[in-house]
This record gives sequence, structure tokens and C-alpha cells, in this order.
Amino acid sequence: MASILALDTSTDACSVALIHAGGVQHRHHLEARAHHRLLLPMIEDVLAQAGCAPADLDAVAFGCGPGSFTGLRIATAVTQAIAWAHDLRVIGVSTLELLAAAAAKDAPSAQGVITLLDARMGECYWNLFLNDGGAVSPMLDDGLATPEVIAGELARRCAAHPGRWRLLGSQWLPESDWPRVAGVDVEQAPDVAVDARVLLELAQSRLLAGEGLPAREAIPRYLRDERRWRRLGDPVPG
Repeated sequence: MASILALDTSTDACSVALIHAGGVQHRHHLEARAHHRLLLPMIEDVLAQAGCAPADLDAVAFGCGPGSFTGLRIATAVTQAIAWAHDLRVIGVSTLELLAAAAAKDAPSAQGVITLLDARMGECYWNLFLNDGGAVSPMLDDGLATPEVIAGELARRCAAHPGRWRLLGSQWLPESDWPRVAGVDVEQAPDVAVDARVLLELAQSRLLAGEGLPAREAIPRYLRDERRWRRLGDPVPG
């Protein structure tokens, strides 16, 4: 079984999980703007508890966004550093997919999951995921739009897939737009935090499918101003 380190700092949660020698170690802490001091000690802790050195890993998985700009930069930089130093593969997973996968576990019979994250500036990050017994697959690329635009899109796209949908992050939809979505049989899902154990599960299957990438391809998914990240090895602009 592959040894994988998974980490996420795309939201207020700082979460780390490790699978090594058949065992799983996990650390999770919910505190805004503390990732810079929490992440490395949490990684060191799970590695020590598992008796695993970074060189023993096969891959590093990270929540690649969308989400907090600072959090995404921290996770991406740490992922690149570990993977580059030990010639490991990297696996980036959407933050919205991680939330959807966690929500689907509690409702495997639901048609799908809608995920919303506050992007500030009056906009939300969003996507829809079809649910197959707890396994989710995205219907669209992750998007960035106003809640009013999202509500209309949800009503149209969910209607094409009849059934019960779960909405995660309903607090970001204005109350005036809720009836349009609720009319398509949408229920509000309990809030969940991004959990590196979910990331670990998704990363395992993707690594087995050959989806791991070189360290320089660990890139954050901002959705707003995508030009802010430079790959390892790219020339520094003059």
C-alpha cells in the first residue's frame, strides 16, 4: 500500500493525514489565520507517530483550492518543498470536491451535492457533484460567481437531474434566492470542515490510477487572478 501524506489549509481548518504501513494518522485544528504556525508541526507529528520519514512517502496530496489565498499558498509551498526534496508525486484535489465528498458520506442516496464557499467581494466559489453511493464526481469546473447567478444555475442544472440534492454552504445564498433552489428538492446539509482524511481517500485512488504529477505541478486553484503563482523552475520575471 502506498504511503501518502495529505494536507489542507484552504479554509479555517488546518488538517493533516498520513497513511503508512497500513495505518492512518490524523491531526485537525480549526483556527483561522494560524496555518503558518500549525502545519509543519502537525506534519512532523504524524510522521513521527507513524515512524515514517519523508523519503518513505510515495506522494503528497493537498487541497488545491479554491479557498483562502494565504492558506492555498501555504499548502502548495509545503507540498512542493516536500515533494521536490524527495522526488515524490503530488496530487491536488479541489476544496469543493473535498466538502462534497464529506457531505455525500452522510447521504449516499442523495442525487448530488452542491457546494458553496464564500469568496468575498460578493461572490462564491461553487460546483455541483453527482453522488454515486457516496462517491462524488463534478458536473462542472469549479466556478466563481455571485449568489444570484449561482441560484439560477442551480435551479436549471439540478432540474436536469431529478432527485434529492444536498446544499452545503446555504448561508451564502440570499434568502430571496432560496425558494428557486428549494423547488428542485434541495435540502440543507450540516456544515462540514475540510478533512485531510477525506483527501487521503481520494488521493489513494488517484495515485493508483496514475494521476500523480511532478512537484512543480503543485499549483493552487485561485479562480480569481490565476497569474499569482509561479511553478518551480520557471524563470523569475525581470
